[in-house]
Amino acid sequence: MPASEQEIVHSRRALWRGRLGRLKHPLLLLCGVIAVFWKLALTKQYTFLASPDLANMILPRLAAEVDAMRHWSVLLWTPYEWFGQPTIGQVEPSVLSPFTFLLALAPVHHGQIQFFYVHLWFVAIHCAAALFAYWFFRDLGCSQGPSAVAALLFATMGFYGNTEWPHHLVPAIWAPLIFLFLLRSLNGRAPLKSAAWSGVMLGLSWLSGHHAPPVILTLAVAAVGLAAVAPRAQRRSMALRMAVLFSVMALVSAVQVLPTLEYGKVANRWTATGVLTWKDKVEYPEHEQFSLRPSDLLHLVMPGGQGLFSDPFVGTVALSLAAIGIWGGFRRREVRMFVLLAIGGLLYAMARSSALYGPLYVFAPLVEKTREPMVALCLFQFALAALAAIGTELLIASPDPGRETKVIRVLLWFGIGTLVVFALLACLKPAVSSAVLDGDPRLGMIAIVALLLAGLYHAWSRGLLRRQWALALLGLLAIVEQSNEVGWGWAHVRDAGRMGLVNALTDTRDIGEWLRWWPQPKRIATESKDVAFNVGDWYRVDASDAYTAGMFSSTFELGWWQDRLVQMYGIGLVVSRAPTRPIQHELFRGSSGLKIFANPDAFPRAWTVHDIILAPDAKSGAAMVREWNFDLRKTALMVKTMPQLDRCGGEDKVDSIVDKPSYVKVAVDMACKGLVVVSDNDYPGWHAEVDGKSAPIWNVNTVIRGVVVGPGRHQLAMKYRPFSVYFGLFCTLAGLAVAVFLQRRNEDGAG
Repeated sequence: MPASEQEIVHSRRALWRGRLGRLKHPLLLLCGVIAVFWKLALTKQYTFLASPDLANMILPRLAAEVDAMRHWSVLLWTPYEWFGQPTIGQVEPSVLSPFTFLLALAPVHHGQIQFFYVHLWFVAIHCAAALFAYWFFRDLGCSQGPSAVAALLFATMGFYGNTEWPHHLVPAIWAPLIFLFLLRSLNGRAPLKSAAWSGVMLGLSWLSGHHAPPVILTLAVAAVGLAAVAPRAQRRSMALRMAVLFSVMALVSAVQVLPTLEYGKVANRWTATGVLTWKDKVEYPEHEQFSLRPSDLLHLVMPGGQGLFSDPFVGTVALSLAAIGIWGGFRRREVRMFVLLAIGGLLYAMARSSALYGPLYVFAPLVEKTREPMVALCLFQFALAALAAIGTELLIASPDPGRETKVIRVLLWFGIGTLVVFALLACLKPAVSSAVLDGDPRLGMIAIVALLLAGLYHAWSRGLLRRQWALALLGLLAIVEQSNEVGWGWAHVRDAGRMGLVNALTDTRDIGEWLRWWPQPKRIATESKDVAFNVGDWYRVDASDAYTAGMFSSTFELGWWQDRLVQMYGIGLVVSRAPTRPIQHELFRGSSGLKIFANPDAFPRAWTVHDIILAPDAKSGAAMVREWNFDLRKTALMVKTMPQLDRCGGEDKVDSIVDKPSYVKVAVDMACKGLVVVSDNDYPGWHAEVDGKSAPIWNVNTVIRGVVVGPGRHQLAMKYRPFSVYFGLFCTLAGLAVAVFLQRRNEDGAG
């Protein structure tokens, strides 16, 4: 082979070796995450779904959203809950989260998402979190190995490893990318374009689920920005960068935030305080209830914190590495910033014991609405992971025998002390009974990990290990320690007692098949003591009730349980074990013991009226609908204003109804001018057309929709086209366009 060809071959091989070398540590990182979550990723024996919120609400909602996406749609409006609700306005369904779209790629079985693929999706979220953190730590100047170890810790410890609610987890995993671009901007590396991309990532956090993590991350970014703006030397340029960041964040998040504000102002929310509206404050005792107690700090290194909403567990590996990072790198501005963020996150989480939380509760926007201060553990543990990355880099690149000796002593004392306590508890167990003594064997493993970690540090400081082996063993200890906490409370699929909620979803398959067979339109009710999960979401059937965090105030105030309201809402079917009304008759009996009963007096989905009575206000109108004895099939109630209708001797006919989540079409033949009533919730964003021409929608009986239609045969169509969503989408695209424009712009200091 000629020399020139040999050079080409060698250069190509060198190129591929370089590429594979760059991929090696990210691939090892993903393997480490999968090793921690092996019960979900590598077997079908365990599930994290066996809790009321997950099995009854979140999983059915995901099923409905995925079904819509697989039909090339987005479930902006769900008729499967409370006679119709704006899915996007409720935040928790995470209908716009990029990870929800990812789940739509998974195979379905009998039209339903499969639990195993939900498990893989959940693990994939943690893998994404690990890669986000790895990218950030590399940008901090850490080499590949230390970055991989710290990223593994970030994705698996505490809040990130043990929060089982995807809509709480996903908004928090954007933290590394938010701070990656924030620090680039503050350090003068393409400052405006980096600020814009930090705003994009913060906006994506707002799009990804529950509002608590984005509120906390936004406050953290604002605090860092204020600290950067404080010095006079660069005040103007720093202020401009932060203005760009928060402007882009506001634009990108608008498609979620605007519908949320619209919905929140007309909805009731269930809280421990009671039923609250937007105007009502979530009282401070409820924030205290969901805060970290000082005694819970023990669970930073000890297992057993999983009873909390967010587990504080960090572990000895992360804490020791963070200590090395603080000790050896405190002169670095980033280290001091992460220390302050960690302290701030921890104090925020400890709202009950921290006076600093009070002013935020009173003055900071939306903090009062979050009610779960312990979610700030996501900020604390993100900052701790960053310190651990710096600490790992210092440990490997700049060994300090004096520093490592002190860390080794602490680990030895902690490990030996914990092992002694564990042994004493084991000996005393027959004589003394307590929650600690009767339960947890993990305490012994914590002690073993601490002692092994001390041995690893000692061997490294003495030069007895090569760099690759030291990092590999450090990562292995991190996997062992985190897997000692992650997944400890997951249910085994053979545990019938714990799997009852999840099994209900599959045990009622024959109910779902029968409901799909029953001709449209239909609306079901469920007896809550017999059926806990959201049947409407799970089987995509219009439903009168659901397991949710809230509902429309108008629906709540009117009610839905009286016979005349059951009729008005068209609740034709009831799923329960026994009849809920004397006139019901059985239609179907499922293998689970549940039955489907018919309400023979339920109104059709659409009907016509020619008489209207007027109410002075909504509250009086709701009372009149409930208590007066006028016939709801012949008379409609409106508040303050009403249209003019005709009375005639002929009979109107509703010929057909096409009923889809965001679209209703009714064919009517009117004897004279009248009102066509559709028993779906009225809400801003619904638009009506009669024979293709726009027509106003009237609020009927304080809750449902009606449209005036003239004599003759007509096609009435109602579509959900919310201005808040479409204008929000325009803002989101504008925010992304700003970031792209700035990215293409030449900027001084670009790096």
